[in-house]
Amino acid sequence: MDLLRVTADERAQILKLYDVNDAQLKEDIEIIKTWKSKQPHLQGDLSDDFLEKLLLKNKFSIERCKEKLENYYTLRGTNKDLLEGFEKIIPSKEALTFLPLHKLTPNYERVVIMKLINLDPKCYDLTSVCKFALAVSEMMLRHDGSLGVRLLIDQTGFTLRHLARWNPVHLLRFYNLAEKAYSLRFFGIEFINYPQFINKVLAILKMFLRPKIYDRIRLHENLESLYKIIPKECLPVDYGGTNSKISDLLEKWDKEVEKQQTFLLDCSNTVANEDLRPPESQENDLFGTGGTFKKLSLD
Repeated sequence: MDLLRVTADERAQILKLYDVNDAQLKEDIEIIKTWKSKQPHLQGDLSDDFLEKLLLKNKFSIERCKEKLENYYTLRGTNKDLLEGFEKIIPSKEALTFLPLHKLTPNYERVVIMKLINLDPKCYDLTSVCKFALAVSEMMLRHDGSLGVRLLIDQTGFTLRHLARWNPVHLLRFYNLAEKAYSLRFFGIEFINYPQFINKVLAILKMFLRPKIYDRIRLHENLESLYKIIPKECLPVDYGGTNSKISDLLEKWDKEVEKQQTFLLDCSNTVANEDLRPPESQENDLFGTGGTFKKLSLD
């Protein structure tokens, strides 16, 4: 997929970072395929390319890949409301975008922009935001060979009325899907154009982000600060970069999602068949939501 392209040289350099060669990669893929063939509750074929991407996103740990595959099938089955109809999204029409950029950073990271497209709080729906992000994540899981994700969150136009529509439990469900099912690795979360009430935003994020990820949040007062993390040549012209405009990229993603509708619909319906789950395959506490969230005052 051109929108998530990784060049042959970038792929070679990434494999070199992990000291992995093609022969070893092929062997690891066969081990995972053999394991999956013995899991009757995990149905559907997975390509070698899919498994290569999965290994990369999990630092080439076979055991971690097995765990993530189990999560991929099981968590989507228990969160179908966040997937239902996600094949019908139109990226350019969503209130908030979840937009991967096509050029990797020098550190082989994929920059993903989150930005309000429609500033009206009445149009800001968290379930729709999640569906958009998860549809893109389905494609990233299969086509993105980067080391991981660096989120660029542009909060231009974000108000307390938007924040009031955040549901921490809902956000936790999405975050767990992103990390535990879709193997998204977050190398950093870069905030720009953030509001005066940013501490309230951070307080909610701290409720569900793992401490390791929360500590990777940075607040940038200007673009010069951002350029120290994400070079200009990796950014769209909207942020002083040399790549396509956000609006142009969204149009391309509109066409890609439309082209991928059948694939996305199949993905949403391919979940663990609990009737066939072997007795020894026990569900773990995949969410870890045993605790409760304290009510956060937005006053």
